[in-house]
Amino acid sequence: MIKLALLIRGTALLLCLLIFQAASTSHGQASGSGTCISSERDALLSFKASLLDPAGRLSSWQGEDCCQWKGVRCSNRTGHLIKLNLRNIDMYGYYNYKYNYPNRSRSLSLSAGKMSSSLATLQHLRYLDLSWNDFNGTSIPVFLSSLKNLRYLNLSSARFSGRIPSKLGNLSKLQYLDLSRNYDYYGNWSYIVDLAWLPRLSLLSHLDMSYVDLSSARDWFQMVNMLPSLKVLRLSDCGLNSTMSASISLSNLTHLEVLDMSGNNFYTSLKHAWFWNLKSLKELYLSYSNWIGSIPSDLANMTALQVIDLSANQLVGLIPEKLENLCNLTRMRFSGNNIGSSIGEFMRRLPKCSWNTLQEFSVQDANMTGNLPSWIGNMTNLSVLHAPENMLSGPLPVGVGAPSNLKWLILGNNNFSGVLLKEQFANLGKLELLDLSHNNFSGVLLKEQFANLGKLEFLDLSHNNFSGVLLKEHFASLGDLKILYLSCNNFSGVLSNEQFASLGNLKLLDLSGNNFSDFLLKEQSASLDNLKHLDLSHNKLNSVLVGEHFTGLLNLKYLDLSYNSVRLAINQKWVPAFRLSYAIFRSCQLGPRFPEWLKWQSDIDVLVLSNANLDDVIPDWFWVTFSRASFLQVSGNKLHGSIPSDLQHMSADHIYLGSNKITGQVPQLPINIVRLNLSSNSLSGSLPSELNAPLLEELLLANNQFIGTIPSSICQLTKLKRLDLSGNQLTGDIMQCQKELAPNSTDQFGSDMLSLALNNNDLTGEFPKFLQRSSGLMFLDLSYNRLFGGLPEWLPQKVPQLKILRVRSNMFSGHIPKSLTSLNGLHYLDIAHNNITGSMPWSLSNLKAMMTVVSQDTGDYIYEESIPVITKDQKRDYTFAIYQLLVVLDLSSNSLEGQIPEEITLLIGLTNLNLSNNQFTGAIPNKIGDLRQLDSLDLSFNEFSGAIPPSLSALTYLSHLNLSYNNLSGAIPSGQQLQALDNQMYIYIGNPGLCGDPVSRNCSTHDAEESGLEDIDHMPSVYLSMSIGFVVGLWTVFCTMLMKRTWRAAFFQFVDMMYDIVYVQVGVRWAHMMEKTQDGAP
Repeated sequence: MIKLALLIRGTALLLCLLIFQAASTSHGQASGSGTCISSERDALLSFKASLLDPAGRLSSWQGEDCCQWKGVRCSNRTGHLIKLNLRNIDMYGYYNYKYNYPNRSRSLSLSAGKMSSSLATLQHLRYLDLSWNDFNGTSIPVFLSSLKNLRYLNLSSARFSGRIPSKLGNLSKLQYLDLSRNYDYYGNWSYIVDLAWLPRLSLLSHLDMSYVDLSSARDWFQMVNMLPSLKVLRLSDCGLNSTMSASISLSNLTHLEVLDMSGNNFYTSLKHAWFWNLKSLKELYLSYSNWIGSIPSDLANMTALQVIDLSANQLVGLIPEKLENLCNLTRMRFSGNNIGSSIGEFMRRLPKCSWNTLQEFSVQDANMTGNLPSWIGNMTNLSVLHAPENMLSGPLPVGVGAPSNLKWLILGNNNFSGVLLKEQFANLGKLELLDLSHNNFSGVLLKEQFANLGKLEFLDLSHNNFSGVLLKEHFASLGDLKILYLSCNNFSGVLSNEQFASLGNLKLLDLSGNNFSDFLLKEQSASLDNLKHLDLSHNKLNSVLVGEHFTGLLNLKYLDLSYNSVRLAINQKWVPAFRLSYAIFRSCQLGPRFPEWLKWQSDIDVLVLSNANLDDVIPDWFWVTFSRASFLQVSGNKLHGSIPSDLQHMSADHIYLGSNKITGQVPQLPINIVRLNLSSNSLSGSLPSELNAPLLEELLLANNQFIGTIPSSICQLTKLKRLDLSGNQLTGDIMQCQKELAPNSTDQFGSDMLSLALNNNDLTGEFPKFLQRSSGLMFLDLSYNRLFGGLPEWLPQKVPQLKILRVRSNMFSGHIPKSLTSLNGLHYLDIAHNNITGSMPWSLSNLKAMMTVVSQDTGDYIYEESIPVITKDQKRDYTFAIYQLLVVLDLSSNSLEGQIPEEITLLIGLTNLNLSNNQFTGAIPNKIGDLRQLDSLDLSFNEFSGAIPPSLSALTYLSHLNLSYNNLSGAIPSGQQLQALDNQMYIYIGNPGLCGDPVSRNCSTHDAEESGLEDIDHMPSVYLSMSIGFVVGLWTVFCTMLMKRTWRAAFFQFVDMMYDIVYVQVGVRWAHMMEKTQDGAP
């Protein structure tokens, strides 16, 4: 009986199921064929029609059954469309464990101005994902707020922009909302002004508004706090700048498990944050948010915490000591803070109960010192150890190789030393990335050093002191290796393809900066057929390379052989199998003929052939083959011929053809040109009247044979940062550029100028007034022209960054502007050979850049050419790197007078002081010896008096001294450096009062000579009296004889008588002497 009852019930249940299924099928077929509802299929097709689909991702959207289309899911019960997933899943992966990026070439985008509203008919839709597409910067469609059955809405990284519609608050069933990372093509992020609509989404458990601008939503916390079901809250990079007190009730966020507030600007103490009472938190992301202070002890109460990220804040000190209850930690990130202690002490405070759970430990750039503790091997689940850019030292402990799950080991930019041992890597079979670069490791690599690293993909040992030769055994087990950096070590020997035979997956090989002597890849190099990047620069390769060396490098894109003695003897008819994007052969021997094989490298983006011994005509195909290149560097050769008159077809933004023998004129430039260097050639004619290069930042035409005036079109180059027209034959008025643009325009010529060189021409006019707009100008050279007028007082106010000012050999007049002393960065001032008058301002001693020893930082701006400097009576060419180290004050050959202010000795950074050929008087400052950096001192041709200061002998760097032609007196100071100077006699010539070596006067008789000099001082008056007396007496006698004839006759008779007497006496004595001579003869 019981069995019969059970049978009846089962039969009834089966009948009910069949009836229900039939009803469902009937309902699904009521409005269409198959299981797809026709109105919803039409809506999808209409939506598809509004899109561009370059990758064919919607190619399956055809036919009647839309439920079978890719990304579409229908209800099995009702047949209605309930899920639409159009997420672009084609992502780029990098060596970055946090973010991936979409392949935009496979993104859906809009074919017209806005998205089709047909999606609004999908009223049963529960799940909508449009993320990682490209909707052209349009606003989020308001019609999405009508899809009231939505539980899941993901619009992240879909290139929406503008204000996010508040009507999204109508989606009351929504549980998951992601509006993150939306911005237009100009980088403008989407934004929200008022979050009052957010509390209506009371079922929300996941909210991501990262990179949504919430800076205007002042009540963001109150609104978020009204979402009691919230488990995930991501508000990174939202422009938040305030936080809440921990006293605020947080009961509504008691379910929160993930909180991400990174990338904001709180600028407040971390211990006052509002989230420390959230005991349910498992993941806490607070990086890049300008939290300050110490890490609070409240951290110990967050016992559920698995991930804590405090990277890149302004936190100071260690983590709290009592963290023993944080037993679930998996990721700890403290990079970019000022921990300021030993890494051993920091790791000692980690809870021991988390040693088996911790997977990531990151303390990059955290001001940590000490040795890595050997017990780090106890962290058995550690997969990421990230501690670069600290001051960690000592040998690498063997324990670092114990965590068998380790995938990333990054310890670069520290002070580790010692040799690498096989045991350090014995258990790291899962290691994928090893970075030990920029340390002090040394020794040779063992044959089986990396034998157990079979999954290694990235190896960086660069910038250490490893030595020895590379063997094939070093890489035998590294079949998965893709990136290999061994640059800047002391490896030596010969390179061959056999060493890398096992590296079939290698894509990048950098062996630059070593001592390799030869390069043998003549045989088939199939082992490197995946290699894309090869850098052998800065070695000692002395090989002759032919085409066969590169036969197997089929996929090579980057090749750098710079700074070797390599000679490429490649057949002119050779056609390489690879298509390079970067070809860099700086200081190699490619010539003398221009390499013909480059003709086939039309994919080149960067070409560097500088100083490559090329002595040939630039071939016509050069301008065609490299028309798409962005960077062309062929300077420092002997290339001749002319440049085509029109280069507008080229894409290059950098063209460097300086220091060749190119003739002709400046061509029409590429529209995108940014930097052009044609200096030190034989170009001639006038400068072009129109340049049509609106983006030009650097124009170098120095040391050519240009004539005529500077065209006014130069003033249209408003982006110009560096202009060098020096060393030509330009004439006419120097450019003033006053009438080219409106006075109040912010985009004016000179406003971006960093360097201006117009020296060694024949330009006239006053100091250029357009420089009043050049607030960033650092280098100005107007020397060797015919400029006149006064030096402007406005320089410090308008050009406050000026470091180097040269206006020598012009016709400037007036006084030295006292305002120059406000130029805090000025370390090179040369106003020699002008008509400057007045005295030397004592305020020059306030030039701050001359008051300290100049630093060797030349990073402000990069200059390539050498610059002439007058020093030690010679003209010398210095590169700009050396030029930056000179501290020069040259006021020579003017009409300055008065005394040298004693304060000049405060300029202790001076390397060159030249005050010669003026009218200075008084004594040389006693403290001249304080200028201990002086290399050259010239005070010649003035009127200095007194003794030479003894402190002069303290100038130990002095190599040139000239004190000639003054009125100096006394003993010349002795000193080893002074006695070692060349041309000793010429140093002191023209100073008759000096004594001692090297002049001939002996200082032992100096006192007597001094007293004698007092009498000598009266001798001129004695001689004058004698002369007057002689003249008066002579004229008295002469006049008397003129007046008295008898006196005159008597005078001449007396003269005749005296003549006769003398004549007779001489004759008698002469005869008597001759007589004695004959008697004495034998």
